[in-house]
Amino acid sequence: MAQRKAPPPRVEVTPAALSQVAIRYLNRRDASRQRLTTHLEDWIRRRGNPPDPAPARPLIRELVERYEASGVMNEQRLATNAVESLRARGQSSRAISYKLKQRGVETTAIDSALAVDRAQNKNAELEAATALVRKKRLGPFRPAAERAEKRQRDLAALARAGFDFETARRALGASSEDDEF
Repeated sequence: MAQRKAPPPRVEVTPAALSQVAIRYLNRRDASRQRLTTHLEDWIRRRGNPPDPAPARPLIRELVERYEASGVMNEQRLATNAVESLRARGQSSRAISYKLKQRGVETTAIDSALAVDRAQNKNAELEAATALVRKKRLGPFRPAAERAEKRQRDLAALARAGFDFETARRALGASSEDDEF
């Protein structure tokens, strides 16, 4: 039977230790204030000595503010990059907004990134819907024999993805007079 590894030793919670953990995390990914704070608190619970994050919250808050002021952490950049990436994968504005809120990104950064996206490309929503249609092989990417019978199902799939009815109709191709809401 294999022997278990001993758990790693607990690390004293100091500003230097927290900074090292935060930098290591931020080197791997962009993070929101909320996500970095949560990560540091989780690290303290798992590896810190003492394992209670409450006394370290002022240190965490100061660290997060310092990284924001220096530009190492930037929620606007995070939101802009996420909007660009999620749009390319066929996500609607509603879905993007929801996902970024779940990641703890501030609403103002999300709204600003979506506004820039709309300003740069007036057809961003239609292009995203078309990308989703292509990815899921809906509408014109479905075998010709199935298109008419599966049209309502395809419209429903786009609606669930957060696209409005008109955008869904346009993404699926020629508009059908018998489309229902």
